[in-house]
Amino acid sequence: MLRNTRFKWTLAAVGVFAVAGLIGACDPEDEPTPSTQNDAGTKTDAGTNTDAGSATDAGTKTDAGTNTDAGSTTDAGTTTDAGTTTDAGTTTDAGTQTSLPLAVDGTWAASGYMGAGGQGGLVDEPICHTPRPGAGLGNCHKFTATQKQPDTAWAGVFWQFPEGAWADDPRPGFQVPDGANAVSFYAWSESGGEAVDFFVGYEGKDGFTKKINVTLTNEPTKYTLDISKIRYGTVGGGFGWSAGGLDVKPLVLFIDDIQWH
Repeated sequence: MLRNTRFKWTLAAVGVFAVAGLIGACDPEDEPTPSTQNDAGTKTDAGTNTDAGSATDAGTKTDAGTNTDAGSTTDAGTTTDAGTTTDAGTTTDAGTQTSLPLAVDGTWAASGYMGAGGQGGLVDEPICHTPRPGAGLGNCHKFTATQKQPDTAWAGVFWQFPEGAWADDPRPGFQVPDGANAVSFYAWSESGGEAVDFFVGYEGKDGFTKKINVTLTNEPTKYTLDISKIRYGTVGGGFGWSAGGLDVKPLVLFIDDIQWH
């Protein structure tokens, strides 16, 4: 009796599985193993690929595509502004300007005091004429030269690069841009009538020197040192002047707008 009952249950179960199998075979979208469909039905979770579809958020790579902002390295490409090292190319001041006209002041330094100047007998003041003559490049200078020793009745100044470097200094001078034909300046004195030498270049170190002698007036007057036939490279002595007669009276000399061009 019990055996017959178990047999009936077995037949019933087989019938159920057979029906289920037929139903499954009729649905082409289902996986062969129905139970893993329920897991695969966690495709709906994987359908949280829709979240991963928040790869559309990750598609905020488009934000990360704010690398385009980072592409504001183009801003950083305002290293082109830093390329205002080109302005800093007026590092000229430091020795690399590449254009003319070239102001002597700010390139060479009025540091080479000579004669009474080396004995404390020379004062350089930034006093300008009104209006300033010429283009007014560089500094205004009012030099007052006074005799300090009985045997030193003259004074002068060299504009030097590097500052304080004389003709025997092994350091190179300033690399002047090509194409300069003249060194010009304005000069005058308080009373007029004084004879003054103006010059440019250390003869040995720079390979050239050019000098003129002028008699000053008491009005700003333009003077020019012609260097059109001179081949130059680095220049240690960018400009200079010297004058005697300090045993007669002090010299009050004004110089402005000194430039290579």
